[in-house]
Amino acid sequence: MATSFADDIETQEGSEADASTSENSLGMTATQSITPAVARRASNRRQRKSARQVFVDADAMKAKIRAAAVKKKYDVSMYYWETGLARTVATNHIFDQFTLGVIAFNAFWIMIDTDLNPASTLLTAHPVFVIAENLFCAYFFFEWTVRFFAFKWKPDGLRDFWFVFDSCLVFSMVGETWILTIILVASGETGESAGGGGGIFRLARLMRLSRMARMIRLLRAFPELLIMIKGMAAAMRSVMFTLILLFVFIYVFGIGFRQLTADTAVGAMYFNGVFRSMHTLLLDGTLMDNLGGVVEMLGKEGDGIVFVFIWYLFVLMSALTVMNML
Repeated sequence: MATSFADDIETQEGSEADASTSENSLGMTATQSITPAVARRASNRRQRKSARQVFVDADAMKAKIRAAAVKKKYDVSMYYWETGLARTVATNHIFDQFTLGVIAFNAFWIMIDTDLNPASTLLTAHPVFVIAENLFCAYFFFEWTVRFFAFKWKPDGLRDFWFVFDSCLVFSMVGETWILTIILVASGETGESAGGGGGIFRLARLMRLSRMARMIRLLRAFPELLIMIKGMAAAMRSVMFTLILLFVFIYVFGIGFRQLTADTAVGAMYFNGVFRSMHTLLLDGTLMDNLGGVVEMLGKEGDGIVFVFIWYLFVLMSALTVMNML
């Protein structure tokens, strides 16, 4: 009887093993029946589903914030000497703030010099302007010299954008204020007596506007302005496409008005060419500089109702729609 019971157990275990083997074979057969194309489509569906997630992964966002927090901030002083007078002055906060003040005052002084100094060169200028120009040139050259000698390895100055930027401005200022004056004194000329060269000296004075570029350094003292400029730069792509759409409207309606108003008084005044039509549509229709005057003349023509309707349609599309998208 015990033997019979053992035989029954072995028979049952054998049946279960056969069933398991058949299930595994069926699973393998089903897996093998999936073609690579089906598997690839399933993978693509999973990827699209993950890409359509509405909420950002919180862990990924935290990791990104931590990486930005631990990122080493750029500082030009890493290229300076560890000690020394030049490094001490170049990294001094008061010196940096005083330099920004001089830059702002120099920008204000350019306005005074432009209005009140009629001389082409410093040789014939009022002593006040001569002293002011030399003081500005001396300070900016001193500031550049301090920063230059603060570099441990001088070619490292080419790695810093602000140092290269200031170097170009300082050298142009030194050339205009000191070198050009020395050349004029050596040649016995004053600028006004140089005949046709007066235009060259006026162009040199116009180059003083390049000093206004120094005010870009003031952005570092006002981060809010820098954020606004970055926002404007980020929006330039959208603005560009909006202006392209506006140009298309102006071009299409310009051709239309040129053809519709041919041999009419309003056409001769405002639409006597495609470019003139586009100019009228831009100035009077888009910017609405003389909206009423153009509408009044369009209404006086034989097909005035049609002309006015098309004009208002353009104003609706350009001035009230596209321009408000900017």
